[in-house]
Amino acid sequence: MIDEIIQAAHEAGSILLAAAQSGIEISRKSNHELVTNADLLSEEYLKKRLLEIDPEAGFLGEESWKGEFPAPPFWIVDPLDGTNNYAHGYPVWAVSIAYWNGTDIEYGCVHDPGRNETFSASRGSGTWMNGRQVFSTGMEEMSECIFATGFPYHRNINDPGMDLGVLKYFLGRAQGIRRGGSAALDLAYVACGRLDGFWEEHLKPWDMAAGFLLATESGGKVSSYKGDKWTPAAEGVIASGEPIHRKMLQGIMNRKNR
Repeated sequence: MIDEIIQAAHEAGSILLAAAQSGIEISRKSNHELVTNADLLSEEYLKKRLLEIDPEAGFLGEESWKGEFPAPPFWIVDPLDGTNNYAHGYPVWAVSIAYWNGTDIEYGCVHDPGRNETFSASRGSGTWMNGRQVFSTGMEEMSECIFATGFPYHRNINDPGMDLGVLKYFLGRAQGIRRGGSAALDLAYVACGRLDGFWEEHLKPWDMAAGFLLATESGGKVSSYKGDKWTPAAEGVIASGEPIHRKMLQGIMNRKNR
């Protein structure tokens, strides 16, 4: 089944690349959040293709979600994660596909068409990038770590929409902080060891679902932003190599409680 999911992700990626070359139509979901015709084309294709793979499964896609979870099992799809990047020609965006069986994410795939990199995992079978097994890092000290985070769309001139104290906490301790603009790729990079950790408070299921499995199957640790078990209903995530996770979680909880 994972091979069919990977193929579907590649086909959606080809749609996105073709749309970028032919010219994209851009509109706004909110002040900071864009949507393009390519998002819609990719989701339309993936809904049809994935329901061919499992006709009994429901479908939760970013562009068609009405705010309620389907009965499991269901697909969780971001047809274009990093739309703002894509719309500006900034080459950090991906297709994200996950399969929720009602208890766990069973399959996950994040495909980066621009770099031709595909991250995939099946529960219990490890995490793979282009056919090579990958692992999260074993860093134990924050001073040796590169982390990533994201900024919420609901920010405004008077309110950044996030706890800047958490950002300040990690800026003072980590080797570096990155902000790529695609949570799915950030989680994939935790899985393959390019990042030691990633945190973000305000996310949706399609941002995290596939990356959650990638990070856990690579030996990493993932919790919700509140520090409890991650589920598709979580509104944020903390993901890292296993050794540094406790320190990341403690830092975030200490800052949030001030």
